[in-house]
Amino acid sequence: MKFAAALLAASLFAAPAFAQDAPPNIVGTWKGDSDGLSEKYGWVTGPVTLTVSEQKGRAFRASLIYPSEKGGSKTESVVGAFAADGKNIFLASDDGIHIAVLQGDVVDACYLEPGDNDGLALCARLKKQP
Repeated sequence: MKFAAALLAASLFAAPAFAQDAPPNIVGTWKGDSDGLSEKYGWVTGPVTLTVSEQKGRAFRASLIYPSEKGGSKTESVVGAFAADGKNIFLASDDGIHIAVLQGDVVDACYLEPGDNDGLALCARLKKQP
C-alpha cells in the first residue's frame, strides 16, 4: 500500500514535466512544389497547396490540392494532428497518410499511398503564404 501511495505521489509531482506547450498555429495557406513517383503512372511533380482552415489545440482540418498522377490536379480534405513536440505532423486522407515536419515557416511533407502495383510516394516543401 505504501508503494502505491508513493507511486501516486511521484506521478502527481512529475506531471508538470510532461506538460506540453501549445503547438504553433498553422492556419493559413502553404504552397510549394512536389516530386514523387507512382508505380502505375510514373513521375509525378507539380505545385501543392495546403490550406489549413481550422485548428483546435494539436488537431486541424485542411484541404490539399496536388498534382494528379493522371495529369491535372486533385483536391481532397485531410485531417491532421501535431505530435507532442510541436514539430512533427501527421495527416490522414481517405486513401493515404502524410508525414510532415514544421520548421519555422516551412513544412516538409511526404505522402505515402500503398497499393497493388500502384503505390505512390511524393514529397513537397511548403512555405507559409503571407
